[in-house]
Amino acid sequence: MRSALVAEPAIPVATALRRFLESAGYAVIVVGTAVEALREVRTSPPEVLLASLSESMDGEELCREVKQEAPTLPVLLLYMPEEEKPEERAAAAGADACLVGPLKRTTLVTCVGLMLQLAEARAAARSAQGPAAPKAESESDDVAARRLGLEGPASPDFEFLKRLLLMEVKRSRRYRYPIALLLMEMDHLAERTAHLGSSQRTTLLAEMLGLLSGGVRDIDVIVPTTEGRFVAFFPHTPRVGAMVVAERMRQRVRTLARLPNMSVSMGLSVFEPSPVRGQTQVSFGNLMKDASEALRKAQAEGGDRVAFIEREVPEEPPEEN
Repeated sequence: MRSALVAEPAIPVATALRRFLESAGYAVIVVGTAVEALREVRTSPPEVLLASLSESMDGEELCREVKQEAPTLPVLLLYMPEEEKPEERAAAAGADACLVGPLKRTTLVTCVGLMLQLAEARAAARSAQGPAAPKAESESDDVAARRLGLEGPASPDFEFLKRLLLMEVKRSRRYRYPIALLLMEMDHLAERTAHLGSSQRTTLLAEMLGLLSGGVRDIDVIVPTTEGRFVAFFPHTPRVGAMVVAERMRQRVRTLARLPNMSVSMGLSVFEPSPVRGQTQVSFGNLMKDASEALRKAQAEGGDRVAFIEREVPEEPPEEN
């Protein structure tokens, strides 16, 4: 059973958070002060910490202190609706993710689950940590986040994935490990499902998600964005490995029971850090832009394939004598 520590001084809110997490199988400890939270982290470290911001609880400062003592412990900050720029503040405090209230059970449980998946992925590369790399982006991460899901309303899971990936990309810049993003869209879905009712299409897409998830590791994350479109994130995965996984997933889609020989188009983007400092070019926007272009290329070439577009990395300027 996974363990969660909740730092929340308001009893009604703490009770609701405990109920949400316990219903999802977590063992929950609730504390009302930052001092108690730090003591629990030191004596009985949880697998995830949830900390709120209120007049009597400075969750951001608690997060900073926790990250100094336990840098790998996932921290989720909980903000009130009136708080300004919560994502920027959470990132500055070192948090792994943030949510803005009022919270629902599905929202909280899904976000915590994705956080733990990404935490497991980061654990695989701690020994490869290197010096900080300079940030170079073609567009801001906030703008890129808004660009995602423009084709239609995104699922709640996808909204959480966007927030978590923003922070994961920042870690990949600093610790210089490869990450891959894969966009997938079922080919000619509308035509092939025109005879199906709404519930049948939902069942079909659920089967599709199950097939895709069965072809990846536990640390990988796959969520639906719009009907027939999915996004997958592969931590610590170079291009060669990502292409192998994508091809395996493409073949699995053909075994879809309700639509035999279904095909899918895939667009892959990969960040592999250069050993040369100053050549690290990665952002959430770059990854999404490259994956979107690659997906369009795959569809333009007839679909049922994996496409990859190489990103040109500018050369490091020569040193002055």
